Amino acid sequence: MADLSNEFSWSRSRDATFQDCRRKYYLHYYGAWGGWAADAAADVRLLYILKQLASRQMWAGRVVHDAIEMALHVYQQGRDVPVEPFVADVIERMRGEWRSSRAGRYRDSPKTLALFEHEYAVDLKPEVWQALSRNVSTCLRNFFRLPLLAEVRKTAPEHWSIEHWSKVFDFEGTPVWSAPDFGFWNDAGRLTLVDWKTGASDADATAFQLGCYALYAREVLGVPAAQVVLLEVNLREPTVTPLAWDDARLEAIREQLRLSIRSMRAYLAEPAANVARREDFERTEELRICRWCNFRRVCRPELV
Repeated sequence: MADLSNEFSWSRSRDATFQDCRRKYYLHYYGAWGGWAADAAADVRLLYILKQLASRQMWAGRVVHDAIEMALHVYQQGRDVPVEPFVADVIERMRGEWRSSRAGRYRDSPKTLALFEHEYAVDLKPEVWQALSRNVSTCLRNFFRLPLLAEVRKTAPEHWSIEHWSKVFDFEGTPVWSAPDFGFWNDAGRLTLVDWKTGASDADATAFQLGCYALYAREVLGVPAAQVVLLEVNLREPTVTPLAWDDARLEAIREQLRLSIRSMRAYLAEPAANVARREDFERTEELRICRWCNFRRVCRPELV
């Protein structure tokens, strides 16, 4: 098998990491590269393990997203989903993942669940974990009650896209990773792209993320912005918030992407080869960010 090469690309999560802390960005996308290999150096392997850590909130969001994808596949096959047994099964699998993380299994198998709270021994009461599972259950039950889901199920399943669309497209020479959580063509003949949320949302970040979905629709699917319906679905509330888009707003997204890509590339020692040096990426001085950073153990050990 050919060696993998660390090629430059852009994603919303990569942009967010870069904005948080330049050193964190380096450790995640460059320092940890190759840490999956059996013969990886110990320091690289450690960075790779730390890179996989997820906060409990991130984990809960991932669980809900995966469960919704599973349910939509069942509906796509023309079958129904028994809601309460389905939710109970999701929570039971969460318990198994939690036990695996608490036991530190991720240190030998980094692709299994690795919770930040376990790696850094964050002292949380059982009630906190119980509230987390209740939130997952609430989000899933709200999903099954959504009028939007009823609308989706009235459309032909061949007009749905759950995860089979390409998740990467070329933007002015840079691979951009961005794809909606779910999409379907509604009765009015408009492409509806959905982003599932399980917690509080940031209006600006959400607008940028959904704007990237509109750009995806234009660049990958050839659908103009005016023909796209963008929906932020907060499953905790639950609320469905539409965002309108036009060509002018789409151009603003393009310019924001260009600025982000230029900023990332400016830090590279050799931009064409995507070569980075650790010393070129400064640490943030906001200790609030450091305390919840996956790489705290190696970057600011005095805070551990």
